[in-house]
Amino acid sequence: MTSDEMKAILALGDGVVAMDAERIEDRRAATSAALFGPLTEGTVAEDRPLGGRPALWFHPESMEADQDNTVLYLHGGVFEVGSPSDYQAFCSRLALRLSGTVVALDYRLAPEHRFPSAVDDVVAAYRELIDMVSPSKVAVIGDSAGGGLVMSCLIAARRAGLPQPAAAASLSAWADLTSEPDSRLRCAASDPFIKAEMLQRAADQYLVDADPRDPLASPAHASIDELAELAPILLQAAGNEILVDDSCLLADRIVRAGGDVALEITGAAFHVWVMAGDAIPEARRALDSLCQFVTGRWS
Repeated sequence: MTSDEMKAILALGDGVVAMDAERIEDRRAATSAALFGPLTEGTVAEDRPLGGRPALWFHPESMEADQDNTVLYLHGGVFEVGSPSDYQAFCSRLALRLSGTVVALDYRLAPEHRFPSAVDDVVAAYRELIDMVSPSKVAVIGDSAGGGLVMSCLIAARRAGLPQPAAAASLSAWADLTSEPDSRLRCAASDPFIKAEMLQRAADQYLVDADPRDPLASPAHASIDELAELAPILLQAAGNEILVDDSCLLADRIVRAGGDVALEITGAAFHVWVMAGDAIPEARRALDSLCQFVTGRWS
């Protein structure tokens, strides 16, 4: 049953975030205004590069950054908006819940930097992180476009012969940059915030002339062989969002590859609802599940 709190948010509908503004500067400003929040009490943030890119390191006050359990967090924003500072409220809350460090990476964005710049940045950051922290103590988590980048990171790491992290999680992942998934049309009326036209515009700016079926751009199109022997991964999506089929397709292919995947579909929610905070029962349950999945796989 959908909670009253969730129903109230779903009723807000369009216009919560002006992701369809014409100017990229306006879209970035609108995203920051919508997402930015204070640090969670009892946590600190350190500005420190990783893999040659800026990053914010969030951790409880009682511990040092990169002390054992560490998350590499990849923010969402259709590859063109979003930043670590926009995500400080969620990432600091996640660090406190996990009793670990969450490193939010400032990977390069389109249209200034086309594919595969973001993937290259993520892989470079992951490579440096596992030189600092044992892979058995590392998780890679991301939302939306960042959720797709999580899968790209796992695939690229496998290609490079790097060890997989202990766990991974993709939250409302955008993992298919084609317009093919049925949910793009099926959920067009039920998704309160994300529109197919917005995704197509962002994909065009990110890919330019690259193949949208490239596995590092659209992990949902990766071969069964490339999805084999990846880290255990949690996929969360809302059943009424237009990106839900991305997670379902990924889960199906990972199962066919013999992989370890958990697919959680919440019937009525919104894109990356896990970030909404504990006042929303569905968000609280999603965060609980995410933390249990990760901590249960850290050695």
